[in-house]
Amino acid sequence: MRRPIISSALSCSKAEFAPALACLLAVLLFACRVSAQTATPVAHWSFDEADGDVIHDSVGHANGKITGVYKHVSGVLSNGLRLDGETSGVTVAAADAPRLKASFTIDGWIAINAYPWNWVPIVDDRREEQAGYFFGIDSFGHLGFQLSANGVWQTLISSERLPLKRWSHVAATFDESKGMTLYIDGKAAGELKVQPPFTFAADAELLIGRVRQPLLPAQWIHPKYAVWYSFDGIFDELKITEGALSPDQMASAYAQVHPPAGDALPYPALPSGPPAVGPFGAFYTTLKYDELWDAPRRVGPDSDVVVRFDQSPIRLVSWQGTNYIPAWVTDNGKWYSDEFVETGGLPDCPDGEDCEPMSDKQNIYAHVRVLESTPARAVIHVRYGQCEVEHSICANPDPFTGWTDWADDYYTVYPDGVAARNTVAWTSNFKTWHEFQETIIINPPGTRPEDNIQTDALTYVNMKGETHTYSWEHPPGTVSQPADANIQVVNLKSKWKPFQIVSPLHPLLSTYTGEKSYSLFEWWNHWPVAQVKSSGISAVAPDRPSHTSLSHIEGQPYAQTSDSITKIMLDGLTDQPPNELAVLAKSWLSPPDLMVTGSEFKSNGYDPAQRAFVLERNVRPSSAPLRMSVSAKDDAPLVNPAFVVNGWGDATPKLKVNGKLVPWGEDYRYGRVNSLNADKIVVWLRMKATSVTLVEIDPL
Repeated sequence: MRRPIISSALSCSKAEFAPALACLLAVLLFACRVSAQTATPVAHWSFDEADGDVIHDSVGHANGKITGVYKHVSGVLSNGLRLDGETSGVTVAAADAPRLKASFTIDGWIAINAYPWNWVPIVDDRREEQAGYFFGIDSFGHLGFQLSANGVWQTLISSERLPLKRWSHVAATFDESKGMTLYIDGKAAGELKVQPPFTFAADAELLIGRVRQPLLPAQWIHPKYAVWYSFDGIFDELKITEGALSPDQMASAYAQVHPPAGDALPYPALPSGPPAVGPFGAFYTTLKYDELWDAPRRVGPDSDVVVRFDQSPIRLVSWQGTNYIPAWVTDNGKWYSDEFVETGGLPDCPDGEDCEPMSDKQNIYAHVRVLESTPARAVIHVRYGQCEVEHSICANPDPFTGWTDWADDYYTVYPDGVAARNTVAWTSNFKTWHEFQETIIINPPGTRPEDNIQTDALTYVNMKGETHTYSWEHPPGTVSQPADANIQVVNLKSKWKPFQIVSPLHPLLSTYTGEKSYSLFEWWNHWPVAQVKSSGISAVAPDRPSHTSLSHIEGQPYAQTSDSITKIMLDGLTDQPPNELAVLAKSWLSPPDLMVTGSEFKSNGYDPAQRAFVLERNVRPSSAPLRMSVSAKDDAPLVNPAFVVNGWGDATPKLKVNGKLVPWGEDYRYGRVNSLNADKIVVWLRMKATSVTLVEIDPL
């Protein structure tokens, strides 16, 4: 007699079939098991839509509503859906979500742009941790699968981390007879034996790529605020299947798709304007970063400022992504900032936070403007409030006026890449701490601190030109060498290196170490760019823009009033040896005496806040030349001096040094600045001198 095909599959012997009833029961039992393991798709989102805010389920009725900032982009097969990591996600109504009862499979393709702040779902269909399931990614890029089985919330996490930017096939299966399994690129990435039954969350919305409620960032430092966020990357070909696919089936599903090679998402570049050298000056512009980051920003044209140089491929950038805090950008794209004014601690800053511009996520208070831009110099002004991150409330409200802590930062920038920074902190509370400087390196996405900073990170210099370099192989504490150091050089991996010069009168120099970090250096990614409401999150990967702090420089105020503190410093970029900065420091801190010949002009002295000699015409109108004798010497040298002449008039200035005409060009620039009630010229001269120097400015 011909055997049925089913009995061949069972491989039963005649002895096993002796009792006919027993054989029939065996056949029925096997058939039930085969039926239970049949893989039947119950939802399939291909994300092939070219536009619109709905993703369509090609199998069932689980169409999803897209919210937030998103974009339809290229996927592994056709299109995919790009979410922004902050606002976007997909919601499927509870009544339309696939109703899973027993074994099931979830699989799809993802490309991660940045790891999430904490667990983020690929698919989340659960009621708290009582029923349903969660399939997603943690803050380190591990794949995770959670579900309710036999009344217990079970969790399985892969030891393998998913890569950034590349397409990965990810899957999770629940098999009633075997338990939970994770797969990455067709291979098992974790298994957990659990007891059935699975409990479905019938009343829960199904979420794709968006957290169900605010969560505390996993690497938070402070403040302790739960935040909303979403998946940052691309989804494609996401499926839910009744029945658990076998390892062979999962390997086959992965092998059948050939995603595009290379990065699915590029690392965006921190914007600094057109590359290479260009005309010197401060220029308004709107800098573009990443399409999804730029999209929701409510800013008009000319919202940012770039200071460009014509003799070196460096620049000073005041960009909304850094809350307009100016950053020096080196020849090879390393970013550096001297921070900003910060107020912290209870009761001065609400909730004991750090009140600072990096907490002003929408730049409610921060803005930049150009005060001067001529061939001789550029002056930019950045103004910002000292606010906390959750409600944007500023520190130290005056009990009578209501005014809070504000700051005005003025950068007077010259063609040699040196700026005089004049910082005014406005406050009604002088007892609290107000920080004016922190050595901050901004790490572009795709880079770790080690990619941008030498291990021998800081070199200190004193006015004698003595130097000492500190290595982060053994993180330093107090800066004690060389004696009386007042100059700092930041050893970036670039030709041009940031430097800072302050008064040698009791400066306090200290290094920034001791916080938990996944780098040799301190490393955080809550600033710049990030919109998450936090002022302290440790970075775990080079996926986002991040920053590293190396040190603090503190010193005595330059000026103080009943409601303000002013401090000044020189900073900029240099390609010279560190000890050369001692000469520049002397020219600024102990400038040479200047005498004016004749009665048509007078000297108002040297103004270190703008790094310039200030003069004024006494007699107007007049065509008399300005003649000066500058007593330069070793301890009071002339280094690239600037002369500001108020009331000069309309004449074109002709420059002579020691009787020799200096032609307009690399070594001599002037600029005319007119205001409502006055006018002035600024003359800048590239030169070094340690002997008496005669400077003559003639009107043409």
